[in-house]
Amino acid sequence: MSTHERMLSVIEDFYAAALDERLWPTALKNLTDLTGSQASSFWVLDTSASPCLPTFVYINFDPQAIRQYLDGMAALDPTVRYLAANPSQAIVHHDGVLKKERDNRSRDYYDWHDRHIETRFRMVGQAKLGPELQAGVALHRTRKAGRYEVRDVDSFALLHRHLQRALTIGVRVGSLGAMQQVTSQWLDNNRAAILLLDRQKRVIFANRSAETLHSIGDGIRLSSEGIVLARAKENSQLQALIAKALAPNKSADMSTCGSMRISRPSGKRPYGIFVIPTSAQFPVLTVFRPAICVIITDPDRQIQAPIRHFQALFDLTPAEARLATRLAAGDDLRLAAEKLKITYGTARTRLSQLFQKTDCRRQSELVRILMTTFVEH
Repeated sequence: MSTHERMLSVIEDFYAAALDERLWPTALKNLTDLTGSQASSFWVLDTSASPCLPTFVYINFDPQAIRQYLDGMAALDPTVRYLAANPSQAIVHHDGVLKKERDNRSRDYYDWHDRHIETRFRMVGQAKLGPELQAGVALHRTRKAGRYEVRDVDSFALLHRHLQRALTIGVRVGSLGAMQQVTSQWLDNNRAAILLLDRQKRVIFANRSAETLHSIGDGIRLSSEGIVLARAKENSQLQALIAKALAPNKSADMSTCGSMRISRPSGKRPYGIFVIPTSAQFPVLTVFRPAICVIITDPDRQIQAPIRHFQALFDLTPAEARLATRLAAGDDLRLAAEKLKITYGTARTRLSQLFQKTDCRRQSELVRILMTTFVEH
């Protein structure tokens, strides 16, 4: 394989490894061979507090020496400190430049390095990925192999441009993945069933509570057609709410939201359901385009813990919080008053106070806020 072909192979390795960190050992091996190095590493540097290396992948180093390095020596490493102080410097080569100002920390590091690490020269290529986040690769040569010369740095610079692009893509994809993971976890912890529908009314996401609700089969079924209710009249009402939320040229405001109650063949208390349109603005390159969010609450699955959360969030009195909890569970005002053993007039007064404290004008708007705040902690 020619040098040009080997370079192209290493560039491909960068893009693959940036999306799958398990591939870095292979990428490092090919990069090490191409550059005439004896060892190499891929690292992520976090400078939010003291500089640390939360990710460190290496080849051709003694594992015990690397453990010592990560356990304390990395913080003393002049190259690490230099990189932390100069995140925009793309390429840093050989430690000799950094030895001119040896403080006590540098001396301790070099004494350790001379005893445990065979390599003596380093060439580092890095990318700044965020305000306090850097990543890159470090190439290492022994004294016998010699330092990295200008021609080595020039050759590495060609590879480094692709390394920067690969890492930039990797951090964007990784950040999206992390956000998706956190969002999915939050949604799965929600006591309410949450479903996202596309413009064809197909279910494209269902949290754990929604899957449980479907498996129970008590009046609600999820299918390729979307959400189907057991009773034809109620199903028509739901489809009308969804159609209203999907109506063109309408923003996702309260006028396009809708709510209803769903009776259950089992005879248990009805489900509460709320239909909310989502934003129609999505990136061009995405297959995930939710148009409708449907929230379904089961009053038999609700817990009392959120009372204190409603109180804290909206500065409610205990009595107001109890009413808010009943409304969030799907009860109408008259039923909520009955369960709380208060008069309907008292419930109306407290509802008015809830409107004032939550900045709402209608009960449907209040229920929407309460339902979307109803999270199990």
